[in-house]
Amino acid sequence: MKRRLAMTDRRYHPALDGLRAVAVICVVLFHAGATSGLADLAPGGFIGVSVFFTLSGYLVTTVLLREIDDSGGLDVRRFWARRIRRLAPASLTIVVGAVVLAPLFWAGFRWVDAAAGAFGYTNWHVIVSGETQLLRTIVGPLGPFWSLAVEEQFYVLLTVAVLVAVRTKQPVRTLSIMVAAGWFGSLLVQLLVSGPQFRLEFGTDARGTELLAGCGLALLLHVRPEALQRSAAWLMPAGIVGFVAILALATTTDYDPPWLLRGGYAAVSVVSAVLVASLLLPGPLTRLLAQAPFVAVGQMSYSWYVVHWPIILIMTSDRIGFDGWPLLVAKVVISSVAAAVLHLAIEQPLRAKRTLIAQ
Repeated sequence: MKRRLAMTDRRYHPALDGLRAVAVICVVLFHAGATSGLADLAPGGFIGVSVFFTLSGYLVTTVLLREIDDSGGLDVRRFWARRIRRLAPASLTIVVGAVVLAPLFWAGFRWVDAAAGAFGYTNWHVIVSGETQLLRTIVGPLGPFWSLAVEEQFYVLLTVAVLVAVRTKQPVRTLSIMVAAGWFGSLLVQLLVSGPQFRLEFGTDARGTELLAGCGLALLLHVRPEALQRSAAWLMPAGIVGFVAILALATTTDYDPPWLLRGGYAAVSVVSAVLVASLLLPGPLTRLLAQAPFVAVGQMSYSWYVVHWPIILIMTSDRIGFDGWPLLVAKVVISSVAAAVLHLAIEQPLRAKRTLIAQ
């Protein structure tokens, strides 16, 4: 087992940070455009969240395989200590900020919205609250936390799956079977579960295909690392096609059309997985996304994601005094500056610090 796990790729791939940058820019332009009278700028920018999901699935599975590689098992405490240090500082800062600023800007904001953001169940909180409460939940200052909740819940399920797999004779095979079954199960949820649009849009079970596609890629490259080089001739151009397809969806797609919720996200997950795989190889797209500006934005993408929406909500045309492109540029610039401060002052220092939970 350890011999096979030793194949896990340990190199840093800056182009993956570049892909993060593209994903978060799509999301920010989607939100900034929709609130600045420029809804046609990036009407499908929410597709960036889907790319985030698949990339996160790939990266977290790679981390888990490394963990098993190094120790022959999974140290759950250490794994979750890293996850908490990675995610909690920035997100909890925004939760506290939303609570403090709510009396000034969001009169309908409630403590249950803050609790959902802090404890990672915003997506189900939105679903249970229903359509009549959407303006308070998903359109509230912590609305984007729904995707963080999906990822955090997924990490719990993946941790359990790994703990089960390492107790079998063929752990990688067992985990691969569970990931494949989960992907098809999530696809069935997309195709068969009835209910309002937001049930499929925010449900962890419905969005699992995107995360599990990344997991599947990590497992495939772990078991067959040679497949990457052998597939290079078609994988690099396929990655470029996938990248163009993602950008086309971001710039042309209306908000979550039925086809996307009914199996479309599963298809997008495959496209995103191919794109991620292509960025592990040298090529023109890899070199482009590995450029310093993309990498820098990608490294602070988490902070930008959690901070941009509250700032956009505060910066209305009534308060700022202008609309359109000037307002959009102001929202993008100010939210990116706030993200840089959050990243450098809170996210990075606390992520690097070994707290008691990591001991």
